[in-house]
Amino acid sequence: MAKLYSKRIQIAPVGFEIDRVVIPAKKEKAEKVYLMVHKNITEANYAVHKKYYTLIQKKLKAAKIETELVYCDWKNIEEITRVARDLILKEADNEIAINLASGSKNHAIGLDRACMTFRKRDNIHPFYPEAKNYRAVKYPCQQSSGVKQIKQVPIHRIIVPDPELIEALRIIRSNGEIIKRSGFAEIGKKGIKKKDLAKLIFGSGDKTNMVRLQRNITEKLDQVWQAIEIISIGRSDWISLTDEGKYLRFVLRNEETY
Repeated sequence: MAKLYSKRIQIAPVGFEIDRVVIPAKKEKAEKVYLMVHKNITEANYAVHKKYYTLIQKKLKAAKIETELVYCDWKNIEEITRVARDLILKEADNEIAINLASGSKNHAIGLDRACMTFRKRDNIHPFYPEAKNYRAVKYPCQQSSGVKQIKQVPIHRIIVPDPELIEALRIIRSNGEIIKRSGFAEIGKKGIKKKDLAKLIFGSGDKTNMVRLQRNITEKLDQVWQAIEIISIGRSDWISLTDEGKYLRFVLRNEETY
């Protein structure tokens, strides 16, 4: 029996578009729209940004569509990806439409990336509402009017680490300490001893668990994902997160469980 979803949800970043948020929400009979707005209220021209999302809220309220503001930094693609991913996880039992056209290029990239992080994607529907009319940019007027067509955008799969690898990244991040060479000079990185990582994951750092750690965790994180760096100091190996590991830990902090 096919699964019945309880609500039609949309996620729409707010830029300088009004129709491209409101018209798709009304046309697709959305019951709730999450509006992604900039979180830094002290920035110049924030009053103009607020004017746009307030007007969108007013129009959607008149159409009996619920709205909720979600705050993130529109300049930070990684944060947009994580915030969108968390919203999709929150609304996992519903049909979720993702508006790729209503915000900035950073929003479009981050939202598209978020869609790609899920193993189960049947209820996720990115779309691009093509404007009916474009106009010369005249700040702070909206850049287009009307919606000519709503184009569905297929989700292309990317592979994400297995849950046990994501958990290992979390443990490394949470238990990391400044690494010192021979107990003296700091090397400028945080990490965890390999033996301590085995204890936290498997309960002990004996020889058997060290082999398990190598084969099932660190080898994959190092060679496949390039998410960790192994630093040898004396007789101990330390595990430190690379930039890629920090990114994966940031974006995938909440695991897909449905």
